[in-house]
Parts: sequence; structure tokens; C-alpha cells
Amino acid sequence: MLKTVKTVKFAYQPNQSVSLLLETFRRMCNDAIRIGLTAKPNSRFELIRLAYRKLKEYNLHTLYILSACEVAFSICKNKRANSNPYVKRAFLKLGSQAYRLDYLLLRIPISAKRFIYLPLDGSPYHLSFLADESLKRGSVTITDSSVLIAFSKEPADMKAVGKMGVDVNEKNVTWSDTSGNTKTHGELADVVEIQERYKEIRAKISARTKNDRRIQQGLLSRYGKRERNRTVQRIHKVSREIVEHAKEKGLVIIMERLTGIRKLYRKKSGQGNSYRGRMNSWMFREIQRQVAYKATWEGISVTFVNPRGTSRNCPDCGSRVVSLQERKLFCVECDKTWDRDVLASRNIMAAVVPAVRPSGWSSEGESRMQEGAGNPQAKGWKSVVGKTDGTYALGGD
Repeated sequence: MLKTVKTVKFAYQPNQSVSLLLETFRRMCNDAIRIGLTAKPNSRFELIRLAYRKLKEYNLHTLYILSACEVAFSICKNKRANSNPYVKRAFLKLGSQAYRLDYLLLRIPISAKRFIYLPLDGSPYHLSFLADESLKRGSVTITDSSVLIAFSKEPADMKAVGKMGVDVNEKNVTWSDTSGNTKTHGELADVVEIQERYKEIRAKISARTKNDRRIQQGLLSRYGKRERNRTVQRIHKVSREIVEHAKEKGLVIIMERLTGIRKLYRKKSGQGNSYRGRMNSWMFREIQRQVAYKATWEGISVTFVNPRGTSRNCPDCGSRVVSLQERKLFCVECDKTWDRDVLASRNIMAAVVPAVRPSGWSSEGESRMQEGAGNPQAKGWKSVVGKTDGTYALGGD
């Protein structure tokens, strides 16, 4: 398995020297960006050669010049057409060879034999990374409120003995595994409630501060951070429990590839503004991102399958189910009532994706008109191969 990387965030108290250093690095990056936009170098090494003399005027260690040019070249390479990019927020980035971390004391250079020492705040979670000698330390990024250090390792390949299908919904995450276990995490209902509450708060702030944009932006930023902290905290709890179960049981995690789902909730789609706003704030990508990176860190394989039709057929007999009220589905052949989310997670786990294309708009979150929707392999999805005994298995690589 390839090397996996996890970034750990440490809190610290910045002083005047650190703030000055962060601002100086920001200006170095912007100088390098201006040179890069004018000269259009083909590599960051060429940008370093072009900008070295200018950036040397800041009288900082040469490592800052190399790092500033690396940041600038990345920004220039990814800039949009007819845009004039620049670094707005003061920060600092250094490679692993430039800093030293002794327990919770970070040392970074300023110039030859001159250093700044930053005491970091650490919990048992942070200390577990510092005490693990198998982890390699990567680059460090410093902002005005936090220090982010990248740790990497090569996890051992986990021997999978089963599969785990994860169905991500607006108000819950439901999973099923090959041992017959099923669980629904309802914490996402709190996420939706938090988003609705902060939506009202932002509307009130905008109305009362419409004559002072500076105060408005400050308040919106403050409450936006509070909202994200509270929502991400709940998502972290759910994703951690899912990965812990997969690790304990030796399961491969299978999720839906929800690319293009936002296209369902555009203007002129016949949906109300409130409904479209709620669905466009659905944090499905953050949920899947957390599950994926935590699983990869533990050596657990993650697979994505076509989401089309995962709530249409019975996982036991494969017959078409009938929709009932309150997210219930009924199978006529089995005479069994299913919870919609449980049925979807079972089908995702088994990778049962019907070959028949649904009507123009699917309840699974993708439009028939989406490019490649009718052919799972068009977007790199695993194909579904039918066996002679009526079951299904993942095909492809």
C-alpha cells in the first residue's frame, strides 16, 4: 500500500515575532507569484532561480525562499484564466528538514543560528503521534492560530474478510456488513439542525449590519467557524465509529460515488428555495472524505460504486420493491418491509447496481443526463458482473 499522510493540528499562542515572520513570508510568496506570472517558469526550480535575488532581500533563511517559491509556483500553475492570484492570509510553510520538534516545543529558523521557539498545546491525541516512532514527520504549516504538522506512514495491508456498505443520507449514515450487522448513525440530524439555526443567525446579521460591511464580514466569519466546528465534530464521531468497526472486523468499506449530485438542486428544477438550499448544504462529501482518509490511514481499502438504483431492488431476492410511507420499502416476493437506508446499505455492500437505467431523475441523487451515468466504467466505477447463481460481484481491477 502507498504511503498515507495525516495532518495533525496543534494550537499555540503566537507572539509578535511569529506574526511578523508570517506576514513576511506572505509578502515573499506574493513577490514570487508576481515574478511567476510575468516569467511563466516551467518548474519551481526555475522560479527559484528567477526570484532568489528578490526574496533574499528579506534576510530570512534560504529555506524560506525555497518554500515561498514552491507555494507561488503551485498557485501560478493552478490559477484561473484572467485572474490575478495572491496570498491574502499570513502563514508560513517549511519542509521537514527546516524545523525541529522536541516533544511539544517547535523550533523554526529565522536566519543562520537564529531560531524561534513555539510551545504547542497537546492532548493525548496529539501526543500519540509524537510518541509513535514509526511515523515520519513531513512539512509544517503555521498560521496565526495553529500549527499543522504532516505525519506519514506505510500502513500494513489489512487482510479483508468481509465488506461493509455505507449509505450516506442527509440526516443519517447507515451501514451494513457481511456478518449481518446494521447500524444507523442519527447524529447527522443534529448537523442539519445546526445548519438551519446558523442560517437564521446569518440572515439576521446581514440585515442588521448591511451598512457596515467590515463588521458584517467579521461576524459572519466568527459564526461560520462556530457552525463548522460543531458540524465537523459530529461527523468526526460518526466516521471514527465506522472505521473502527471496519478495522475490528477486517472489512472493506464500500460507498456511493456521489459525483454530480449538486446538479439535482439547481434553479428552475421545480424545487423550492428552502429545499434546494438545504440539499446544497448537505455535507456528504465531508462525511465520505473523513471515512476515506481515516480508513486509508489504518490500511483499510475503500471502494466507490455507482449510486444508481441502490434503493430499488430487494437485497435478498433482487425483486423490485414498492415505496411506502416514512422511508419504508416493501418486497412483494419476500413479503418483507425494509427501511430504505438499510436496504441501500445492503445493496451497496453487495455492489448490486441494476443494469436497467432509471427514469430521468433518480431518487439516488444523480440525473440520467449526467455524463457517463449510464456506463459505470465511464467514470472509473467498478463494474457489476452477474453470476450464474443470480448473485452479483464486483468486476474490474
